[in-house]
Amino acid sequence: MQIGRLLDFLLGYLVILVTPGPNMLVVGGVAALRGVRGALPICCGIAMGAAALVASIALVAAGVTSRDPEWEVAGRWLAVGLLAWGAVFVARLRPPGETTMPGRRSGVAAFGTGFCTAATNPLTAAFCAAQAIGPLASHPEVLVLAPALVGMAALGFALLVAVLLARPRFRAAALAWHRPIRLTAALSLALMALTTATTPP
Repeated sequence: MQIGRLLDFLLGYLVILVTPGPNMLVVGGVAALRGVRGALPICCGIAMGAAALVASIALVAAGVTSRDPEWEVAGRWLAVGLLAWGAVFVARLRPPGETTMPGRRSGVAAFGTGFCTAATNPLTAAFCAAQAIGPLASHPEVLVLAPALVGMAALGFALLVAVLLARPRFRAAALAWHRPIRLTAALSLALMALTTATTPP
């Protein structure tokens, strides 16, 4: 098992998670209205959606890279491009507005909202695709674990966000620190792109 590759992947995904965005405030808004227990369905939906997205990307990437040995070089540079796009995307994010959710919302609907939001997240998709066709293309043992690890990380982070952003003081702080967090995340993604371009597989 390539522990180093696994840790690099998880640290990169944490950069994606901590970037403030609408999802974070949706979870915080639900928690503010109904508490952490009320936010649990949407948190679970986010975790399952993220895991499903990563699993589908890993399956496609494994199929492509296993059929074409020359894909490794092209995939690596495509990965660099995706990470660079992610850095620009994060750097240009604007602070999200306050998001509120209806006071009464079924658990199934909240789960579905979280699932669909996470499963269609372009930044997560770009990062995971970059990893799957770049640094992890020759490490299928890491790709196999990636969906479960992403799901657990997303669930843990969503619950932490629910606990913290249920308090107005923390929501205000998240908005105030949006710019430095966003720029730090963008720099981290740019460094990942540089590392992917210069490090041999």
